[in-house]
Amino acid sequence: MGIPQLRRQLERYAERAVIETTNVVLDGPALAYHVLALCSRTTRKSSPFEQPSYELLGKTAIAWLGQIQKYGLSVSAIYFDSYLPSSKRPERIQRLIKLTRDLIKYQVAFQAGVPRPNSHHTVDANVDLFPDAWPTEKKTNLKPPVPPFLVPAVIDALRNSPEFGSRIKLVPGEADGFCARHVREHGGMVLTSDSDLLVYDLGEASGVIFLTDIDDDTETQKLRAPQYRPADLCRRLSIKPDTGLQHLAFEISRDPYLTLEQAVGKSKRGETASTSEEEYTEFMGQYLSPEVGSTLNTTQVSALDPRVSEIALRSLPTSSVATSSPSGDLNDSRLEMYLPFLLDYPSRTSAWEASKPTRQLGYAVLLSNLDHCNNIPAVFEMRRLQSISSGLDVGVPAPTEIDGLGTSLLALLSKIEAGMGKPELVWVMLAIYQDIVMTMDRAKGYPLSLELLRQDARGKLDSCSWDFLHLLAQTQGTFYSLRMLHQILEFSEHRTGAPTAILSGLSQLLLRLPPLSDFPTAKTFAKTISLVREEGGLSCLETLCADYEDVIPLIKSAREPQNNKKSKKRKQMASDEGNSKVRLSDPRSSNPFDLLAGAGD
Repeated sequence: MGIPQLRRQLERYAERAVIETTNVVLDGPALAYHVLALCSRTTRKSSPFEQPSYELLGKTAIAWLGQIQKYGLSVSAIYFDSYLPSSKRPERIQRLIKLTRDLIKYQVAFQAGVPRPNSHHTVDANVDLFPDAWPTEKKTNLKPPVPPFLVPAVIDALRNSPEFGSRIKLVPGEADGFCARHVREHGGMVLTSDSDLLVYDLGEASGVIFLTDIDDDTETQKLRAPQYRPADLCRRLSIKPDTGLQHLAFEISRDPYLTLEQAVGKSKRGETASTSEEEYTEFMGQYLSPEVGSTLNTTQVSALDPRVSEIALRSLPTSSVATSSPSGDLNDSRLEMYLPFLLDYPSRTSAWEASKPTRQLGYAVLLSNLDHCNNIPAVFEMRRLQSISSGLDVGVPAPTEIDGLGTSLLALLSKIEAGMGKPELVWVMLAIYQDIVMTMDRAKGYPLSLELLRQDARGKLDSCSWDFLHLLAQTQGTFYSLRMLHQILEFSEHRTGAPTAILSGLSQLLLRLPPLSDFPTAKTFAKTISLVREEGGLSCLETLCADYEDVIPLIKSAREPQNNKKSKKRKQMASDEGNSKVRLSDPRSSNPFDLLAGAGD
């Protein structure tokens, strides 16, 4: 997140030199975004088809770490935050609002479809780990959001690395604070992109190196970079060695347009303490005694993604969350889930909506064994936001409903698996099912999934269209919601012991879920849609929906393309999410997995 202008202001006072043999710790999220930048350096940023694959991102992270070790740096630890303090909530909300606005601008700029991949673009080409130059990007550049599962994908790759797996640290707080404590206690340098690290107490000889500054010298087999050691910076700026840099950072955070000389002058005169002591104390609180979550047994959190870990930690009793100064904010008592930001169609309902029932089951399992959570009827999901919001209120099923929901989901997945030619298509079929159910719940429109299957049958599928991207995002949402559910099931088993037979069976089935590196992407999803048709997907849907006569014609229409007049009408219904009603023959069960699970018994 960082302090705007702090790094730029201090750059000329940093020591530009060879990085001598030393221990280093890495800010994990910063590493993930640095790897993304390396892999995207020569691609066209406006096309989602040229975004690097999760496999390439993971391989590049491992290769980069291996290379810096070859040049004499010893990687001691790589810290990833699995819990962010409540004080970061306003910043996170503003970031979501900005992401949403940027997505809307991107969609408006490419209403007819996103840019196709460059014909000269080589998929997952070799990556220059230490480029001589970085391309300058205009702030007005329109580009899609970053790959939604970037950080957990890099974590997965590193966890599976024999060399670096044991050095991954998923910590119950912001990664930068743990990086600072590590070098303060053990010495070494922090590799990051976050200027906040300069405000922490790093110890006498430790310091910060920014990832984009690192360059290699193949002749000497050494790395070079500006090195920011707070003790040296304070001496060169003639400010107090213990608090001078902190006061300087505070002044720049208040007014990023100050020159360095002006900020130094204010720090030396002690104006910060006299004119805004309360504000300064609040500013330093996040660095001196940051809020952290419970410290759980390593086996309980080691397999969790950061955002799953965060909601798991927040679900624990309040007394187990330590903070230096409780804010008293009502939001502190709420459970919020910050879902990864998907590339979906802003004119449609969030792509996370279709897979909501899967996450609701996960939330119910997470909260079922915690007495204090009986008063938490909902989780607030943070998705796209166009203005400051409390998030979407997602109801949590009662503990007595869990086994019933688990039974239905297990039966549904088993039936899909039995009806498909390729087992790996089970999860995509579930996404199609969830799209159909969502459409029927609203009693309007035409299922987007069936419309795209129909287009594929006619050879008219446009992988650059926003409808295609939206169904892809819904499918990614289904895959990730299942991943969340599986992680929560395993976490709950570690916390409370053996689960029920139903939940144990569901957890075993979810072991077959593909890793993030095999999740559908813009480059692979068109082929997946074709495979659904070719491998019996429509027949499977017809069998599952046999008792629901109003659904069958919709499925058949995807199998048998209609004439142009009817096609245009159906396409309009799908695009606008229509107004025509789709009726169920029988009253709908309140169990969101029952529609197909119970059919054909």
